[in-house]
Amino acid sequence: MQPFNVEIFDRDFNLIQHYNVGAIDYKYDYLSPMENSVLIAYNPDVSKGDYIRIKNNTDSYFGYISAIAVNEAEQGFSEIKFKPFISLFDQAILFDTTLQGSQTTLEQMIANYITEYWISNGDADQNIYGLEVQTISSTSGWGFHITSDQKGLNKAIINFMTSIIKRSLTKYQVGIYAEPDFSNKKIVLSIGKKAQDTFYIEADLPNVIQKSIIVNESTQDINKLIIYDQANLETNVIYYKHPDGSYDTIDTDRITPVIYGITSVAVAEGESFYDTAEDAADKQFDVDSYSNLIELTVQNEDALVMPDALTIGQLVSVTSNGTAYASILTGVERSDVTKLTFGTIRLDLTKIIKGGLM
Repeated sequence: MQPFNVEIFDRDFNLIQHYNVGAIDYKYDYLSPMENSVLIAYNPDVSKGDYIRIKNNTDSYFGYISAIAVNEAEQGFSEIKFKPFISLFDQAILFDTTLQGSQTTLEQMIANYITEYWISNGDADQNIYGLEVQTISSTSGWGFHITSDQKGLNKAIINFMTSIIKRSLTKYQVGIYAEPDFSNKKIVLSIGKKAQDTFYIEADLPNVIQKSIIVNESTQDINKLIIYDQANLETNVIYYKHPDGSYDTIDTDRITPVIYGITSVAVAEGESFYDTAEDAADKQFDVDSYSNLIELTVQNEDALVMPDALTIGQLVSVTSNGTAYASILTGVERSDVTKLTFGTIRLDLTKIIKGGLM
C-alpha cells in the first residue's frame, strides 16, 4: 500500500500540520462509528476537534480528532485518534413526528435537521463552519414509527444518529456522505442513495480470502400477529409475515413454523379499527432490511469484487453454496487486504449495546 499524506486543519480550515506515514489500518462502520488512530510527529498546535484527512492515490479518510495521546514508545510523536465526520451528529434533536409519511422526502428531512442544528443554529458556536448539504435522491412515504413523547404534541426527543441516520441507511439505503473541500473551505454532505443497482458477488470463488455469512433466524421472530379491538375484544385482524420480509393479511406464502403474538389496540375517535391495527402491525414488523452479517475479505485490488468501487449503502447479492443473500454494505476495513462488512447484524457486544442493532 502506498504511503499516506496526513493533513490536519483547524475548524476554520487553516492547515495546522502536514505529515507522511506508511501503511495504516483503517476501520469504518456506518452503524457503529469507531475511533481510528495514526502516529505523527508531535505538534502542540494540533487540538482535539481539528479535522484530519488521510489520503493516498487510492484511499481517502476524513474525520475529526477525538483524542491526542503522547506516544511513550516513540519519543517526539503523538497518537492521533479520530472519528468519521458523521459522528458529530450523534446528538439529540427535537423531532416532528408528523413528518413521517408527509410530502417531505427522507433526504430533505435529514438535510433540514442538519441545517437547523449545525448550519443555521441560533447558537453560532454550535454551527459547523463551511458545512453544506445537498440531496442526491428522493425517498417518499418513509417512516420509523417514532411517536410523540406526549400525546397530542407530535414531538419527540430522539438521538439523530441512532433513530434517523442509521435507520435511514438500513431501511431505505439513504446515507450521509461527507466530502471536504479544504481549498474552498467547505464540507459538502451528500444525502441519499449513491448506488441504485445491485452488485453481485460470488463468495465461493478463490479470490475471496475469507468469508463469514450469518443469517438472522427469522423463525424466532413473531411471524403472525393477531390484533383485537380493545372495545370488545372480539373484532380482530390477523397479519402474516412472508419470507421476503413483507407482511399483510393474506394467508399464503408465510414464514413457518408459526410464532404468533396477540395484542389489542384502542381506537381513537374518528379513526377506524383497521387503520389503527395496521399501525400496530407496522410497529411490530418494522425491522431493518438486510438482517444478516456477511464478511468477505479480498485483496485491495481485487478485480472481481472491486472493493474500491463499492460505497456504503451499496446493495449486493452475495452467492454462496448456491444460495443468494441480499444485503447492503455497512462497513469497510482496509490494511494489506480489505474486509467488507454487509448487513445490519453485529456480533461485537459493545457495538450491540451502543447502536441497538439487534
